[in-house]
Amino acid sequence: MESLLAARQELGPGMEPALVDSFAQKIIAEVQRQTWMEHQKPVPRPESNGGRLAIGIVSLVMAIPLTAIALGNGSVFMAIVCWIGIVMVNFAFAFRQRGNP
Repeated sequence: MESLLAARQELGPGMEPALVDSFAQKIIAEVQRQTWMEHQKPVPRPESNGGRLAIGIVSLVMAIPLTAIALGNGSVFMAIVCWIGIVMVNFAFAFRQRGNP
């Protein structure tokens, strides 16, 4: 930027459009270079062990009261439905994690 101002003072106001154009082209080239480099970097993969542990803990925390409520109302069928839902959530999480590169 300082060199642009120094060049403007030396060359005069008649060359200002050319200097501004040159400066803008340099900025655009730098932005494109940085954007290209950003796309070339590998995307860091989140650590899946923390997610697996969290889904396991949440599954147990939810399974215990849901089972107790279902069995307390005398409905073994609803307890089975709750456990099937919990198992499906865990399978969905496992396959989603496995499917990401």
